Amino acid sequence: MKKILFILFTLGLMVQTFGQQELKRADTYFERAYYSDAIPLYEQLLPRNKSSKLIKNLAGCYYHTFNMKAAARWYGYLVSNYGESVDEDYRFKLNQSLKAIGEYENAQKALIDFYSEQDQDDKVSQLTKDFTYIENVRAIGDRFKIENLNINTATSEFGAARIDSNLVYSASRKHALALPKLYRWNNENYLDIYSHPIDKINLGDSLSTSLSNNINSKMHEGTFAITKDRKTIYFTRNSKKKTEDDKISNLKIYRAEYIDGAWKNIIALPFNSDDFSTEHPALSPDETKLYFSSDREGGFGSFDLYVVNIQKDGFFGNPINLGKEINTDKKEQFPFVDKEGNLYFASNGHPGFGLLDVFVSKKENGNFTKPDNLGLPVNSGYDDFSLSLDPDSNTGYFSSNRPGGKGSDDIYSFAETKPLVIEDCKQFIAGVLTDKTTKLPLPNASIELVDANGNRIENITTSKDASFKFQISCSSEYRIKAHKDGYEDNSRNIVSDIERNDVKDGSLTLYSIEEREVQKTKALLAKKEAAEKAALAEIKRQKEQAKIAALERLQKEQEIAHQQKAEQEKEKRERLKKIDAIIAKEDAIVKEKDLIIIKTEEIHFDYSLWYLRREARERLAKVIDIMKQNPGMVIEIGTHTDIRGNAEYNRNLSQKRADSAKEFMVKNGISPERVIAKGYGESQPIVECETVESCTEEDHEWNRRCELIVVKWE
Repeated sequence: MKKILFILFTLGLMVQTFGQQELKRADTYFERAYYSDAIPLYEQLLPRNKSSKLIKNLAGCYYHTFNMKAAARWYGYLVSNYGESVDEDYRFKLNQSLKAIGEYENAQKALIDFYSEQDQDDKVSQLTKDFTYIENVRAIGDRFKIENLNINTATSEFGAARIDSNLVYSASRKHALALPKLYRWNNENYLDIYSHPIDKINLGDSLSTSLSNNINSKMHEGTFAITKDRKTIYFTRNSKKKTEDDKISNLKIYRAEYIDGAWKNIIALPFNSDDFSTEHPALSPDETKLYFSSDREGGFGSFDLYVVNIQKDGFFGNPINLGKEINTDKKEQFPFVDKEGNLYFASNGHPGFGLLDVFVSKKENGNFTKPDNLGLPVNSGYDDFSLSLDPDSNTGYFSSNRPGGKGSDDIYSFAETKPLVIEDCKQFIAGVLTDKTTKLPLPNASIELVDANGNRIENITTSKDASFKFQISCSSEYRIKAHKDGYEDNSRNIVSDIERNDVKDGSLTLYSIEEREVQKTKALLAKKEAAEKAALAEIKRQKEQAKIAALERLQKEQEIAHQQKAEQEKEKRERLKKIDAIIAKEDAIVKEKDLIIIKTEEIHFDYSLWYLRREARERLAKVIDIMKQNPGMVIEIGTHTDIRGNAEYNRNLSQKRADSAKEFMVKNGISPERVIAKGYGESQPIVECETVESCTEEDHEWNRRCELIVVKWE
């Protein structure tokens, strides 16, 4: 017994040590942003370890690899089990994850509960306003017609912009070496910049070519901005040097010049640093300013948008933060400036539908206005970013990793179809008040509108045609009450939704008090008559009960028979439908007249012999595969001879040939009961030969054949 206890104790120590090693390895992957590699290790540790740190890291891995359903699950678990120690950042990520999977009310509750617990009433109020704002944006409906481009693949494509007759975009390296170095954040190839002819977008990414072997390197190359004269490009590339703390490399903006047909003089811009990222360059319309995103110190939080002056001598001014009107304590990235100077960018800090949304800030009197969400369907619950506009139209491109794409980040084209008009949602209650009995309108009646709490909002009098109309708020509950002397009051509940300017029918009928008394008298008389009829009906019912029971039994038997017949017919139709589907899919199975035949290349036999040629065995192998895929199939192997030799000899020879083919199929896994071997001798020639000499050797060989006919298929 002591020995057993010692073994169990030793095994326990080994398991514990192994678990600690795996946890350390998973944490190392997480710290280095190798999220795809860390997930299976954390999942393996879950049954033994559900510490807050492990759950935070696992949820973060799913969040950064955009498995938002899993991220929401584990952030929810984190809040439920470690709520008091879970700070605002994780609550925000739970909010974003829930938005991504369409659970907007739960997403709102996740942050409101937290801010309420912290007595941060100002943030609760702002969240409520943001929720109303985004619902007003949603109420506009789809503002754009979008299309997923054919150049997209299962890996990442994003950051597209039209440059003359080409679409220039960033994508996971398309022509990697046999053993490429993968970006272990998501285990995809590193990014390069590509160019593709606009008029050949529908032909797929095979026509995409590297923008430049000088610009594209072994590192990431991403978003870019090109001057109008096409002689200067600014682009994003990640630094070769990794940070000491995060063990990851930051991004930098580089500049290159187009000289003698090639991009040359590639230099990093002076306001880059190895200690923070500088990314996503965008030019002002006059090309005197460069906008970009950075997480450098002094910002409002995470990534902010900055602008720097491009001086005539090629030098740059000092980067200037665009301020709190544009930047939040979350992410602002991927700036783009249109020809009017309006700023488009991606953010998860302004009111949005989840993760990154695209926003627009108008340029007015030299300043940027408060940004507005660009609306649906450009924005979704997932990352929507990197928008670019064609200069002279309301069309362009944006990127998104939303579900339903080709995979990872995809590029979409868009065309604006509705203006961005954001206003508080309103609806209307309209109707007509009528007499319930006569259907005539009731003018000069009182209609009262009250809210869900019973508070009176408005009271109006019906017009000459008895119509009335109220303006109401969206997503609210109301009750309208109607009153007129000589009538019973009536009311109805109305629930408004989010469809802007929708009209809810509030029509009501009133019942005349005088008519009510008349109906009461009629009801008493009808009740007396009904009692008398009921007594007579009971007698009749008892007499007919036996007859009804017999009819019911007969009907039931007929229904059962009909059902059985219907089921048999349905089973037969489904079987025939399945067989037709298989025939349509399998080229080797064809219908000829009333027969189903398995077509192979010709199976012939040598003169006076019955052994299978090599090519015959190869062709029968295909028949064997078909029969294994269709276990309910029974076939007849019909073999034939030429006319040489007498009829009895040929019948025996053809039977041997059929038996030889069957034997081959049985040896290769086909049940003997599924194969009928039949020799037809010389009775069914393909080529009619009056004499042996009247036909060529090729004609005789055609007659020495093997035919495969499906005789049963269940």
